Amino acid sequence: MVIGGGDTGSDCVGTSIRHGAKSVTQIELLSKPPEGKNENTPWPNWPMILRTSTSHEEGADRKWAINTKEFLGDDKGNLKGVKIVEVEWSMEGGKPKMIEKTGSEVIKDVELVLIAAGFLHPQHEGMLTDLGVEFDERGNVKTTEYQTNNPKVFAAGDMRRGQSLVVWAISEGRECARKIDLYLMGESNLESKDTGILSSVEY
Repeated sequence: MVIGGGDTGSDCVGTSIRHGAKSVTQIELLSKPPEGKNENTPWPNWPMILRTSTSHEEGADRKWAINTKEFLGDDKGNLKGVKIVEVEWSMEGGKPKMIEKTGSEVIKDVELVLIAAGFLHPQHEGMLTDLGVEFDERGNVKTTEYQTNNPKVFAAGDMRRGQSLVVWAISEGRECARKIDLYLMGESNLESKDTGILSSVEY
């Protein structure tokens, strides 16, 4: 089972099939998007439309408006099932509200779950609140040049910019490493976007 209907979920579907999975079910929390043009997301908004990838064409049971309730295991700690429930979406006070459909709860037998779900922001409780770092208006760690309000704590990638592509995480990790080096040593020989060999190239 793949939890999440986006591009990462699609990659999980294809990879699972190529690794010999007997069957793959992909579930998505949101309702099934329309095929073709969507009047609710006109240009320049990202069009919320049904997308079928080559991975899906290889074979997957796709389900929409499904919420995951519980993972079930055997007495040896192995996953044996997932409890899921159908949901309906409505608008309440200008915000979407999810309501479980009575009597739709089922347990699906599965041996492996791949979670490809997005997130709103990093978990605040625990390490971040213990460190006393501040958060921005989106709930991500607030930084100035990767440094938080706690001068000994730096943040990069999804932690400070929100969910994004892995290339951004790699790029920010390199940039953040240089800022930490500068903080600790007063200087740095690490490359960055401003000091690397490509920084002087004209396009």
